[in-house]
Amino acid sequence: MPPVSQSAPPAADALHLKKAKKATGVAAFGTFIEYYDFSVFGYVAATLAVVFFPSGDPVAGLLNTFLVFGTAFVVRPLGAIFFGRIGDRYGRRASLIGSVILMSGAAGLTALLPTYAQIGIWAPILLGFLRMLQGLSAGGEIGGAATYIREWAPVERRNLYISFIPSVGVLGKAGAAGVAALAASFVPAAEMESWGWRIPFLLAIPLGILCLVMRLKIEDSPEFTQSANKGQTTKAPIVELFRNHRSRLTKVFFIALVQNIGTYIGTVYVAVYFSTVLDFTKAEAATIVLIAVTTAALLIPLAGQLGSRIGSKKLLTASYIAYIALTFPSFMLMNAGSLSLAIFGLLLGMVPYALCQAGTYAAMPEFFPVEVRHSGVAFGHSVGAVLGGAGAPYVATWLIGNTGNTMIPAYMLMIFGVLGLAVLLGTVRKNTLTASSHIYR
Repeated sequence: MPPVSQSAPPAADALHLKKAKKATGVAAFGTFIEYYDFSVFGYVAATLAVVFFPSGDPVAGLLNTFLVFGTAFVVRPLGAIFFGRIGDRYGRRASLIGSVILMSGAAGLTALLPTYAQIGIWAPILLGFLRMLQGLSAGGEIGGAATYIREWAPVERRNLYISFIPSVGVLGKAGAAGVAALAASFVPAAEMESWGWRIPFLLAIPLGILCLVMRLKIEDSPEFTQSANKGQTTKAPIVELFRNHRSRLTKVFFIALVQNIGTYIGTVYVAVYFSTVLDFTKAEAATIVLIAVTTAALLIPLAGQLGSRIGSKKLLTASYIAYIALTFPSFMLMNAGSLSLAIFGLLLGMVPYALCQAGTYAAMPEFFPVEVRHSGVAFGHSVGAVLGGAGAPYVATWLIGNTGNTMIPAYMLMIFGVLGLAVLLGTVRKNTLTASSHIYR
């Protein structure tokens, strides 16, 4: 992309470095909460299908549950506009505080919902409403966290620092998967449908309070503060984005689309895939995913460190090639009927996932100047998530149900790996990646 304004952060002296590490830790921990709250819905989807929809066709109930799951993605761009405006006008800190309050509150209220058997059609309606509130929050969180850390981190280590967002976010998924696995293991099936499914959602309340206290104590980013002090903030950042940054926004959308396909097929949908398609128990399915995503959380910072050395362009290229080359054997192992081979297969699939996560999150903030950075990252990523996150699990479920082909998720990941590679190489040929940042090389 064309060079953008690169206001250098303050000298990386000991005090600034200490503040940068604290800012990274607090922002990343909030992302842990966000991903826990947002993902737990997917890990208990099979149970929610029974609790919130009429009994009968289990596939129809699961599809309806994924439709509710998908509503959160549909409203994410609205959340990106709302929180992006707050972040670009009033500060990244204000946006981060608001997003975690909304996410944790919606998750906590979900735990208190009555079921379909108790209030009928109002149960799925209220479930969908609270899910939409979570989507609004998620729409602002990613843009806020990525922008905030990018503006604090030492220039030469931005890729590594930003990689802690997806790494800790994956741990949030792992926490959700772990709680779901424990609940499925220790709570009888009948009790799980009665009250056990509420446990993962109730944990959002204390986690949210802890994160809120932490975020209230942090400073805003020095780059935003400098821009605000000079009166360079934008009153309508989304208007500015569409007026002057459409090309950059489009590229972020495609990069985010591939990343979200990998995320929601490879780490959320697979839990349902193992239990409903491959006939593993719910406890086994949750355990397999827990092992895989915990491993991915460790791999992502290593990928981020690699990105600091070779640049996000090469890191993203490697991730897309890995999706094309490794996904099919990964799913073949999952389909072998063995628990150990299923674990190994999903672990293999975490390699392209980790590379893509680190490369995507480091790349997105570099497309935009400080005045519209929060809005640009949030909106571009959220629109990519609408198709990648909302559509992918539903399409995979529908296609498997109609074709009987259990390799459908593998084909989807491979196709979008090709798309990502085509977009990235096309971007490079047009010389539209930033030339002023060492992150893209």
